[in-house]
Amino acid sequence: MQQTEIQKALTELSNTKDDVYKVAGPVLIKSDVETLKKELTEKVDFISMRVKTLEKGEKRLKDQFEEISQKLSKMN
Repeated sequence: MQQTEIQKALTELSNTKDDVYKVAGPVLIKSDVETLKKELTEKVDFISMRVKTLEKGEKRLKDQFEEISQKLSKMN
C-alpha cells in the first residue's frame, strides 16, 4: 500500500511546477522536487527489499510446514 502511495506521489511530482512540501511529523517543510523524488525512490527501494525478505521468510515457513505435515502423515 505504501509503495502504491509513493508511486502516485512520484507521478504527481513529475507533473508539478509548483512549490512542494514534505511532512516531517506535524510540520510541512518546503523542499525541492528532485530531493523529494530521490527520497521517495529510496523509500520505494527499501519497501521492495523488505517485501522480498518477507516473501522469502513466508516461503521458508511454508516449506517447513509442508515438511512437518508430511512427517506427521507418515507417522499415522
